Order: sequence, then structure tokens, then C-alpha cells
Amino acid sequence: MRLKATLYTFVLAALFLSGCSPKKETPDRGNPSTLANATLKPGIFEDATSSAGIHFEYTNGVENQFFMLETTPGGCAFLDYDNDGKQDVFFVQSGATPSAKSAGVRPHCALYHNLGGGKFEDVTTSVGLDKLDQGYAQGVVVGDYDNDSYPDLFITAYENDHLLHNDGKGHFVEVTKEAGLDRAGKTRWATSAAWGDFNKDGLLDLIVLHYAPWTPATNQTCKNTKGSISYCSPELYPNGEIPTLYQNNGQGRFVDVTTKVGLDKIHGRGLGVVFMDYDQDGWPDIYIACDLTPNVMLHSEQGKRFTNVATELGVAYGTDAATFSGMGVSVGDYMRTGWQSILVTNYSYQPNSLYLGKPGGSFQDQTYQSAIGEASLNFLAFGVEFLDYDNDGWLDVVVGNGHVDPFIDDIAANVTYKERKLLMHNLGNGKFADMVDDMGALSEPRVTRGLAVGDFDNDGKIDVLDNSHNLPARLYHNVGKAGNFVTLRLEGTKTNRDAVGTQVWATVQGKRQLIEVRNGSSYASTSDRRLHFGLGTSEKVEKIEVRWLSGEKQVFMDVKANGFYYLKEGGSLAPDPRVK
Repeated sequence: MRLKATLYTFVLAALFLSGCSPKKETPDRGNPSTLANATLKPGIFEDATSSAGIHFEYTNGVENQFFMLETTPGGCAFLDYDNDGKQDVFFVQSGATPSAKSAGVRPHCALYHNLGGGKFEDVTTSVGLDKLDQGYAQGVVVGDYDNDSYPDLFITAYENDHLLHNDGKGHFVEVTKEAGLDRAGKTRWATSAAWGDFNKDGLLDLIVLHYAPWTPATNQTCKNTKGSISYCSPELYPNGEIPTLYQNNGQGRFVDVTTKVGLDKIHGRGLGVVFMDYDQDGWPDIYIACDLTPNVMLHSEQGKRFTNVATELGVAYGTDAATFSGMGVSVGDYMRTGWQSILVTNYSYQPNSLYLGKPGGSFQDQTYQSAIGEASLNFLAFGVEFLDYDNDGWLDVVVGNGHVDPFIDDIAANVTYKERKLLMHNLGNGKFADMVDDMGALSEPRVTRGLAVGDFDNDGKIDVLDNSHNLPARLYHNVGKAGNFVTLRLEGTKTNRDAVGTQVWATVQGKRQLIEVRNGSSYASTSDRRLHFGLGTSEKVEKIEVRWLSGEKQVFMDVKANGFYYLKEGGSLAPDPRVK
């Protein structure tokens, strides 16, 4: 089916009504905008932003020009930039769009240092980020690319991206040009990125997604059925661009190997990306969520080339083989089979897609069987992560929602511009339940793009970070009841220092769950790199199996619950000295 509609909203509404997605009534989730002026019900998550001292508001520079570029930023991240054991937070900022009528001084991105006790301090100026013109920024991915033990920042943007080196002395220094990551005047619309060691040489490589060859001069405007100007369907622009893969050659230098490894054949409107070894052959693969082009699974041929096997695996298309608008992506072993599944967020009137990972590296569409499909139909979703918010041992899901069309409330049934999040509780039988009545502050209507998860106060419960369009950022504190847990921080030696690509299986009460270390997922964001296992009522993890990306394997027995642990490759598992 080839869509011809011009307005983005009606392209996808037509897709829904034409039968490309299941023919069922859209459930009436109520109007999320009616919550805007209401007192939010207490629940599992509370808004800790103000009490934490975080005062950041993202702006996409909208001026009623309806530049397509305005719809996709901006990301956020959890990171421990000073290695003190507490998760700090970073927010992407964009400001005025290219050729904006009122372009002035561009606001800068922001870094908040975690002081402990639930308090943060704005250190943007002291670390030097106030001097960076990050351009029209989109997303952020955190990774220690030079293995010096301090996490660095890579910011995707329109026109040029930015690599910010953490000098370990409390400053970030831009090294984009020196690192070989400068685009040398070539304008591209970058969205998400991810760090991963595709050739297993102990150095983090970088994949950067691009959306479409858009410029202010080629921007098109469209009108809805009521005559209001709005954003057009992306199909009015060419079918996307190729991603770029940069190989880390050491000494702080990267080289573009996109063509060498076969990624020059991959065209699509890339939005979400994650490294994952889906078939457990020991080589990192790459999954890409695409907007109105098929999703991509790049299988690694032992680090030399990549082959797109998404169609064969059944992860290229949504339900009924429809091409959906893939935005964000998360990976997790939600069935505790020891194999990773994939969750992709989509446009309104399209269900979020859930692909169950099966032993051997195959997948099975469980979108509607899991109840995630029906719950997500009225929402336009970007950021997404698996998390075990109640530590019962089963991975739940949090989704950040928010439309791209500010007039959608007037022209579509049961769909609004600002939307609440989805918190889906894993029932342990392959199904999820929408926690709409118990999610607390997550019910706040937002226009969420970036979303990350992490334990900012080291209380053993996973919290949520949100960056939304033209709204104050949000830090959601998990105050719900929760079971026992174990959190692991890994450090590679032969493997890259961040241990990205290392897979860890935890056996609890006879069930085996897999988590892989990664830098970059959700949408244009980075979550807490530490591995968090919920244990339910169990007082221990019976077995922890570690397969480092280098190939080295380690096994630990009877690990006590409710502890933060540190493991250096080849060493012993011990309490994490950074967590006091």
C-alpha cells in the first residue's frame, strides 16, 4: 500500500481505517488534556523535579513555520559524569530552528550534578557546556569512547553533531573536528545515536541515524481538513537517508566505515537505534526503528559487514505486515527466557510493536497478545524503556507520549497533543496491564520525546527522566512498594571499559533473565548503564553468568539481595565502592 495523503495525521489515520492495522474500535482512553489542570492522583511515581532543584525547559523554537525538523528533538540522559556513584542528568536543548525569523542567542544544553539526598545542582556553566553552540540539537548518547573511565557525550543535531570529551577534571571539551566526526559542511538531520563495539577491539564505535534530506528551503507545509497549517507526512520527502557508522581507531580518532560494512545500502527515516546481540553469537547486531519505512535489523557478519535480516526475522513491519512509524526502541527479556525481545513505539492509531525474542534468535509478534497494542492505539509514542519498577522480577514498560500535530485534538477521535505516559505492568504470563489509575505523576499530559530510566537516589528502585517539547523537564521518583533487587556495574579490560555488549544472565527462583549492557536506546536518550535485576521476595540471586564481549565468561553463585555490586573483567564480584 502506498500512501498519498499529505498531512501526517491523515496519512496514518487513513492507514488505520484502510485495514492495514487490526479492524477494531479505538478504545476510548479519555481525553488526556483534561488532566492538565487537575490534581494528579498519588501513585507509583511522584514529580521530584522541583524539590530536586532541576529547572530546565526545552524549546524547539516553533514559530508557526511548521518545519518538519521541529517534531523530533530532544533527548535526555542519566550518567555519572564525575564517577561519584550517583546518577547525574543531562538535557538536550535546541532553541531557534534554522532560518528562524527571531533567531537570537541559542539556549544551551544542561547538566545537573547529583548531590545526593534527592538534590541536584546545575553545573552547566562550571563544566563548560554554556560555551557550546550545539546547533539545533536532537539527541544525546553517553559513552567512554577513549576508555579513560570518564563518560563522554555525543550530541546529534541538524547540520553538525558534537563530541564532548570529559577531561576528568570537571569539564567537557568539544573535540568533534579532532575526532574526525565533523561533517565538513555537509548538512544532515541526525536523530538518535548509539555506542557499541561492532568489531570487538575494545573501543566504542558509534552509529548515527539520519532522518531525511530536509532543509528550510525544501520544507513543505500542509493543511488539515479544517484549513489549519500543520506538519506534512514524511512521505513528501525522499525515503530517508543512510545511517553512518564510525569506527573508533583509538587515540581519539574515528573513521567513517559506512560503505565498508554495507550500511550504504540501508535507506530509511531512522529515529531509534540500539545495539543488541539478538542471536547470541557473540557479535553485536544493530536494530533501527524507522518512520514509514521498514525497520531494520543489521546482523553482524563477525564485525566485517552487516546484513539486513529484519524481514526474515519478522521485525521489519508492524501488525498485518504494515509499515508503521517507528520512533523509539527498547530491548528486554520480559518473559525471562534468557533471550531479548524488542519493543518499538509508533504513531497514533498504530499499536506499539512488541516482538518476542525466541531461543535461537527468532522473533514472534506479540503486539496484541501482550495487551500493549490495544493500550497504545490512541497515543503517539517516542521514548520507551523496559524497567522493573516494582522489582518483582518481571520487566515492565514505560512509554513517553506526545503528538506532533498541535491541532490533533480538533481532527481526530480520542487523540490529543499532550498525552500521558503509559506504564505497563508485566503480569508474568506474557500480558501487560495499563497502570493508568496507579501511575501517579506519569499521568501528567506531556509532549514527550526523550525518556531515560535510572536509579538516581540509589534506593534500588528505577526512576524516570523526561524531556518534552516547550515544557519543563521532569524527574519522576519511584515511591511505590518494591521487592528485592541486585544492581551491577561492570568495567571491561579486554572488553571496552563501559562493558557495552556484555551479556549477563541472572537466575532467580529457577528463572533465568538476560540483560545486556548498552549505551543508547529509547529515543535519542541514554539510560543508567548499570544492570538492575528485580528479585521479588528472593533473598539472593542463585547464579549470575557473565559473558563479556571479549568472550571471557564468569559465573558467581548465591549473590545476596539488595546490594550494588561492581565487577571488573576477570575479577571478583564485590560491593560497589562508589555507592555509599
